[in-house]
Amino acid sequence: MKLRTKSWLAVTATAGLVLGGVSPALATGTAGPTEHTDMGVNGDAVMEHLQKISDISTSHADEGFRALGTPGYEEAVEYVESTLEATGAFDVKRHAFDVESQDFGTVDVKVDGETVKVATASYTEGTTAPLTDLPVVLPVDDDNSDLAGGQLGCQASDFDDSAEGALVLVSRGECAFGDKTKAATEAGAAAVIIYNNDKANPDEELNATLGERMEGSAPTVTVTYNVGTELLEKVEAAGAEAGTESGSQTDAEAGLGQGADEADEADEAEGGQAEAQEAAALTADFTLETEFVTETTWNVIAETKAGDHDNVQMFGAHLDGVEEGPGVNDNGSGSAALLASAEALAEQPTEVDNAIRFGWWGAEEVGLVGSTEYVASLGDAELGKIKSYMNFDMIGSDNYIVGTLDSDGSDVPIPDGVNVPEGSAELEKVFTDYFADIDQPNVGTDFSGRSDYQAFIDNGIPASGLFSGADGTKTAEEAEMFGGTVGAKHDTNYHQATDTIENVSKESIDIFAPAIGFAVHTLAYDLTDAPTDPPTDPTTPPTDPTDPPTETPTEAPEERALSIDPKTIEAPDFVSEKGVQVAATGCTADTTATMTVTPNNGKIEKFEQTAEVAPTVLPDSESADSMHRWSTATSEPTTSPSTAKAEIR
Repeated sequence: MKLRTKSWLAVTATAGLVLGGVSPALATGTAGPTEHTDMGVNGDAVMEHLQKISDISTSHADEGFRALGTPGYEEAVEYVESTLEATGAFDVKRHAFDVESQDFGTVDVKVDGETVKVATASYTEGTTAPLTDLPVVLPVDDDNSDLAGGQLGCQASDFDDSAEGALVLVSRGECAFGDKTKAATEAGAAAVIIYNNDKANPDEELNATLGERMEGSAPTVTVTYNVGTELLEKVEAAGAEAGTESGSQTDAEAGLGQGADEADEADEAEGGQAEAQEAAALTADFTLETEFVTETTWNVIAETKAGDHDNVQMFGAHLDGVEEGPGVNDNGSGSAALLASAEALAEQPTEVDNAIRFGWWGAEEVGLVGSTEYVASLGDAELGKIKSYMNFDMIGSDNYIVGTLDSDGSDVPIPDGVNVPEGSAELEKVFTDYFADIDQPNVGTDFSGRSDYQAFIDNGIPASGLFSGADGTKTAEEAEMFGGTVGAKHDTNYHQATDTIENVSKESIDIFAPAIGFAVHTLAYDLTDAPTDPPTDPTTPPTDPTDPPTETPTEAPEERALSIDPKTIEAPDFVSEKGVQVAATGCTADTTATMTVTPNNGKIEKFEQTAEVAPTVLPDSESADSMHRWSTATSEPTTSPSTAKAEIR
């Protein structure tokens, strides 16, 4: 896969060691893996960590679970840190950043004198004083009216003059919540209600964010589908009643007995009055008190101590949740899978070739803040070291799909404006190939930037990931592939109090867990060739010894294979001032080492280097271990593979 900007040089070694009077030495080092594995990561390992994260969340239910700025989030951070530090394989640190959060005071909305149950939208502005007797109006011009009955309000032109100083009622859909608030504000609205358009879940509240603070914008709240349609009916009924009343007039009021021109003028005036009455037929009182505060929170960053730190492969999941529930699937599940994978990686018998960096992000639920702040904190040089990023946001949805972020657009078209860095499709292929090998159905999901990979792709870092579904609706085709309920959300507990350990799909986690472990192993290690036995010559028959055996046979020279470490050497290691360590075992003190490098291209000069090497006697052993350092004669790294033959004689 084209996941790295640097090239790698495969180095092979052959050698014969002629030993005299010493025992064979122990082998030095362990060969790297010959195939990629899931490292034993499974659903049980993930569930163990997920149970702990769930316990932390529920113990802080009265304090906002694991939401931004809560004790629950800090305890979850401490758990991740202690788990990683216990392995001894990672450098672990907190990445602190400031985030603007929001506290709410009184939120009270009444329409026609009746209290309306509303939820606040993140980043909404508040009222400086209670707003009273606001006309309640709807958008009147909407190009997308077929999608939501003409109530989308995505542009200021969707409203007429009646929106000035009014409370506008708009539907969710087609554009971002922040775009709706912005459009209503530009139309002169004093306040905004956005109602959910999810008919399948009519009582579900919206967990809406405006994306960023827009000072001076209209205060915005949200309501459920049922509440929204009830308000819509009231507005339309009140308008119709106002129109009827304006038409029930006496003959004198209607201008009967006047001239035709005078009657026409009266009709026009009365029509204008009817429109005014319609606009003012339903009124509302609106109070929203809020305060923006700045607080410090953290990401957790852990990088393997071993591996090439100029060639970092990164994996991430957000650790925070929403205030409405314990956030076990969203996103305790992704966080737990990373922990299980990190522990498994730490237990591998060989050190990684490429540094692996894990990130547990904070403040994702208020606008992808943690990952965005982390990427922004890196200079160009540090960003250039990150060669790939994989994201895991929800892997245990109860009505799950097995989804890969569709970075090649083969299943889901790439949305306009989304950057897809080169190499992203190859990252997705890690998962699709893995699932193909185990006959696991899977589908591509939106590569939309709705999660923490956004900051990485915006900076040209290839990305992919896995996703079990959130507020999307399961299709018949998906149900055929994965089971579950057609027409229901992929995660029926998304952003709710019911996002608990009991409602997580263990079946889904059993599928995703080994896939994540496999991806970590794939990007951590460069495979080595499997060792082969030396060929024998079956055509040569055994011969009888020509000399009779003696009572004490003489010791014949033994041949031992030369051990070279590392097995794979990157181009910069051929630069003369850096060199490569080559270990030869079982040598006597007078061994002379000769290293010959034979390139398969013209970019490295062939060279031969000879030097006396002094053996080091190992403790409690009569064997010796000698090390010789060699380097090439070139000062320019190559980008093409070469082979090297090492000989000790």
